[in-house]
Amino acid sequence: MDHGSPVSGEASPPVAAFRKTLSTRHGVVIALANISPTVSVGIGLAFLAALAGTAMPAAFLLAALPILAVSGGYARLAARDPNCGTAYVWVRRALGPWTGYLTGWTSVATNILFLSYAGQLTGQFTLGLLAEAGVTALSPDDALAVTATGLVWSGLIVVSALRGVRGATAVQSVLLGVSAVVVTVLVATAFVRGDAAPVSASWFSPFAFPDTLTLLGATVMAAYMFWGWESAFSVVEESTSVRSPGRAGIIAILVTTGFFLFSATGFLHALTPEQLADPLSGVTELARTFYGTAGATAALAAMLFATIACMQSSVIAGARLTLAMGRDGVLGPSWTRLHPAWGTPATSTVRIAALAVGVSLAGLAAGSLSEVVVAVVNSVGILVSLMYGVGGIACVVTFRRELRGRIRDTLIVGLLPLLGGIALLLLGGLVAHQQWNSVDHLAFDAENGRFLTVLPLTVIALGVPAALWTRYRRRAAYFTQPPAPLAPAPAAAAGS
Repeated sequence: MDHGSPVSGEASPPVAAFRKTLSTRHGVVIALANISPTVSVGIGLAFLAALAGTAMPAAFLLAALPILAVSGGYARLAARDPNCGTAYVWVRRALGPWTGYLTGWTSVATNILFLSYAGQLTGQFTLGLLAEAGVTALSPDDALAVTATGLVWSGLIVVSALRGVRGATAVQSVLLGVSAVVVTVLVATAFVRGDAAPVSASWFSPFAFPDTLTLLGATVMAAYMFWGWESAFSVVEESTSVRSPGRAGIIAILVTTGFFLFSATGFLHALTPEQLADPLSGVTELARTFYGTAGATAALAAMLFATIACMQSSVIAGARLTLAMGRDGVLGPSWTRLHPAWGTPATSTVRIAALAVGVSLAGLAAGSLSEVVVAVVNSVGILVSLMYGVGGIACVVTFRRELRGRIRDTLIVGLLPLLGGIALLLLGGLVAHQQWNSVDHLAFDAENGRFLTVLPLTVIALGVPAALWTRYRRRAAYFTQPPAPLAPAPAAAAGS
């Protein structure tokens, strides 16, 4: 594909090529930073525990299986069609421009939704650290102070992302390493000193859920906690090998699965359900119990570091997706501008961050920070399941004529993505259906099932008029021109 030429009906300036400087290691760091397993353990385990109880490990296993199945297909797509637009481009090739556009639209929206509350979390954790240090002038319960602090962090993250991915991954490696060490020590201590419940093999059984609704909801929430592994593919045009993102994505999923299972088991062993109830203080209080004030401070620092790394990775991935959309003519040509010195998508990076800040300020009207987190996790979880599901189906359709070769190829780009895609689509759809029927009225409330169903569906629905405007007003050739042919499969990499 000629990535330097837009496929729009309107004239656009040529886009400079990215610099190819990233290895598999960089991709793993970007993916792990975006998944941010330490933040998921620090915050997400509380929400998952409230829903799944002792079946948390089973929820992680159930969520990991279809995601791993789909990831093999993503790896092949990245190698044969290396485009920073990832699923937005690949779905268009397989399922048509309308579905592709809505996939890109939904991906951008979910990225902005995540960044909108992650910025609030950085403010919360920063002020919590200051409170532990005895600075009481700014309280972590002060919404204005939290928001202002989050804005400062957002500005620093944008500057870091603009200066280049290699430098950003170096920062992310340090932040992730420190946070992972802190949380690992806490979980290991929980295994050694915890006595809330004996470790049981039943925690890993899919039959441990009390009912089907709980199983579905817990699996979707766990799948959301894996969200971000595909960010490794967003830098495929900056990678020295088109196969590196595929390796990076799969490695990140496997590492995250092990970390989630280890952490969930340790926390269930050490904490009572009541102790897991507060998502913004559970890890901190566990650290305080074992290690006093120093432990609580270290836990807050770990959460802050991991959240910053996660936001940084999300900005990087979101900017590259919108650059790809600008390059295809569905967004204005200004979205494709690269920084003249650093070679990064400058306009896209700044705009993605600015949109997230705007949504964050507006989202405070939905309630407290914890309520906003619940709403975003539930609504985005449905969208993530649907996007991954569509991506899996797109892989099978793209390579359908190549499924008569080796058995390994048939599994990697045929059977596994098909089963994983169908499973994720069903999960997203069933959870939306169950949430809608869980209450008898719609209310603007972060805990109202119908609101949590309407929110993700509204995100998708808003993409329809945007697609119509892009097709008929902007006249983007994305909707009429066929995609460029796939790159041929190298004989040595045919099964990879």
